[in-house]
Amino acid sequence: MTEHSSHFIGVDLGGTSLKGGLLSLDGTVKSELVKRTPVEEGREGILRELFTLIEELLEISVDDHVRAIGIGSAGRIDPVTGTVLYATDNLPGWTGTPLSELVEGRFGLPAFVDNDVNAAAIGETWMGLRDTVFTSSIMFISLGTGVGGAIVHKGGIIHGANGGAGEVGHILLVPGGHPCNCGQNGCLEQYGSGTALNRIARNIEPEWNSHILLKQCTEGEPRAVRAVEGFAADLAAGIISIRNMLDPHKFIIGGGLVDSHDVWWGYLRSKLDALSGQQTMLEVAQLGNRAGLIGAAKLALDGIARISGSWK
Repeated sequence: MTEHSSHFIGVDLGGTSLKGGLLSLDGTVKSELVKRTPVEEGREGILRELFTLIEELLEISVDDHVRAIGIGSAGRIDPVTGTVLYATDNLPGWTGTPLSELVEGRFGLPAFVDNDVNAAAIGETWMGLRDTVFTSSIMFISLGTGVGGAIVHKGGIIHGANGGAGEVGHILLVPGGHPCNCGQNGCLEQYGSGTALNRIARNIEPEWNSHILLKQCTEGEPRAVRAVEGFAADLAAGIISIRNMLDPHKFIIGGGLVDSHDVWWGYLRSKLDALSGQQTMLEVAQLGNRAGLIGAAKLALDGIARISGSWK
């Protein structure tokens, strides 16, 4: 079996959708599928849809040799055992799921699991920003419903003692501030996420949401402009704290909010410059919502390489 006939399945498993792809060794996405995550059915429903997604990708790959399966899952993951150590109620019953074991038992293929933001960071450094130097330290921040993060150092993810390294959304930005679903108060996630923007928008006008806020900002509505400037200032403060702690070569900013970065990116840059005399390198992620499944496939590719030491 040559390396050119080797393919990998990557799955991005989140609280809203399951995105899966069949990828070749060079990172080309040959097929892609999306399914809704049936969170109302708990763990059994989520596993059923995950298995169905993988089965359909295996059927599509009938002429290709699938070597392994990679999964980027929401939650805190033990990357060695592929077990979900902790997941919020966004994935009910998911805590404690031995995901690698269950997938391997079902399909007879090696399965490698990591956190979904870690997988997205791997995807971006592999196939997104291809000029990223693998000897560099990269801080990937995902801005969406919440704020996620991943630390990439010399091409690999830093996981920490309990799989929680990079959870920058829960650094304390405002002690005693807005309550967070993690149990703390004043987390960065409560000030620099899409959820935060929605709250900020409603505080201006009850019928506003983040989309209206950003549109009003582009039109120069003074309250909207001030609100987006405040959002950018809070995000900048968090980024500077992360920079001072980790000293990354650059930040890659991804997640759903990046779709609107043309509205707030300039404010973020100016706030960073105003708060610190040091330059902070920022880049916009390139892969969009494909980053997680591409990175998950790279998890599988690297996992097989570690096991076999060869593609033959």
